[in-house]
Amino acid sequence: MSEPPTPPPAPATRRRRLRAVLAADVVNFTGLVSINETIALDSLLVAHKIAREELAEHGGWLFGLPGDGIFALFESAVDAVRCGLDIQDRLDATGSRQLRFRIGVHLGEVLFQDEAPFGETLVIAARLEALAEPGKILVSEAVREAVAPRIVANFSEAGFFNLKNSPRRIETFLVTSVEARGGALDATASGLDRTVLARPQPEVDELRVEPRPAMRLPQAAPLVVRPVEPAPDADAQPTTETPSPVPSAQAPYTLAFLDEVTLLLTTHLGPVARVLVRKHAAAETDVAALIERLARQIPTATERLEFSEHAAAAVRRKL
Repeated sequence: MSEPPTPPPAPATRRRRLRAVLAADVVNFTGLVSINETIALDSLLVAHKIAREELAEHGGWLFGLPGDGIFALFESAVDAVRCGLDIQDRLDATGSRQLRFRIGVHLGEVLFQDEAPFGETLVIAARLEALAEPGKILVSEAVREAVAPRIVANFSEAGFFNLKNSPRRIETFLVTSVEARGGALDATASGLDRTVLARPQPEVDELRVEPRPAMRLPQAAPLVVRPVEPAPDADAQPTTETPSPVPSAQAPYTLAFLDEVTLLLTTHLGPVARVLVRKHAAAETDVAALIERLARQIPTATERLEFSEHAAAAVRRKL
């Protein structure tokens, strides 16, 4: 009796959704790596930790970690811009001139195939990020129109750019934070429109940015940044779950095991996972301690639990 024919795979689900896209990239990361790889990696981890915490705070979905960059989607353009401003404020508060992002934000339709986003909106956000000045946020006219009446911020005209192989021209705006001054806003603004468009920038000495949460990087030498132990996620629901215990072993790690752990960690941290696994595996001979040290690099409690569970299963298979 012949086998029944294998059914064809289900067609991919495609849909379009209006989304705000935030693209960010560490300024001059290649130059930092050429000077000191270890310090550059530490700096990148701190920058990504801050970005991931603010994405969680503002409802952003992190869908890409291309090298030293970040791509995130938001259902609200207001949330995307506020997230970008908070990221830049916290990076400024570290006092490290080497640890800076360029950020671009665009609002438009995004094409999804299953869960993967595609389309021109992502391209425009990436182009805005590339055009932004170090430590600044550049947004499109679509974002300014949606966001300006709803947040307190400076929006300054920054010119136009042309999309490659397209007749479209995108108008851009520089977005910067302003200090609230007892409600001294534009008297001509409506009850909803609280945007400051013409107020001159305060002097640098006047800026008082309080990080959330407070975090200071070492000041003794340029670029000296150390990974910070992730704080407990305040918004996370209490859970009684604990990771499965990792079998303790003091034996050389196999390449297959290290490759699997690298793949698991890449899901949460992106390309830097490979460097972290090699670095900690060289310094830690106990596999349970190794998994614990790697899990501490992941900023959220839920993701740390997920990684620890999968890593424990990998230990049982590979060692």
